[in-house]
Amino acid sequence: MLTTAKAGLIAALTMLLGGCASNGLDRLALQGPELHPALSTHLLDKDTTRHIPHDVLQHNPQYSTDPEFVNAVVRSGSQGNLTASGIRSALYALYDAQNNLGLYGLEAESAADADRIEQALRSIWADNVSLERARVYREDRLLVVVWTDGVATEVWDAVNTTVAERLLAAASTGLYH
Repeated sequence: MLTTAKAGLIAALTMLLGGCASNGLDRLALQGPELHPALSTHLLDKDTTRHIPHDVLQHNPQYSTDPEFVNAVVRSGSQGNLTASGIRSALYALYDAQNNLGLYGLEAESAADADRIEQALRSIWADNVSLERARVYREDRLLVVVWTDGVATEVWDAVNTTVAERLLAAASTGLYH
């Protein structure tokens, strides 16, 4: 009986700790077909990593708390206007369709950091947003930029719907409360 109780306690702690490890950005580390059947996951090489130094990329998509990776994603996702200050983790993903589609994801350390980062990202990406080549999302402390070189409208809409739903799901699970 004691063994069963210990096993139950261990299982409960594992589930609890596993839930704490997830922040929501990792839910967006998807292979291309998981976002839309027309997308494939981009192969990484030095010429196609889109402004991220190739030496910090381990795989695609990549979610990490590694400071060098976080700084590279922040710098690229903000077009060089932000540093990694106040950012805990980052996500980078690059996909192929008839053109590229990518994600930059950032997890802020606090609500105040998220406010500051959101304001900067919305300003930086405003022109691309107006051209329907980018969207900026925020859910609690998670910020995501979805961008494209011009994928089909169906693909663009489906990817943005998935990103919005997954971010909302992350917030509704109480990850930050």
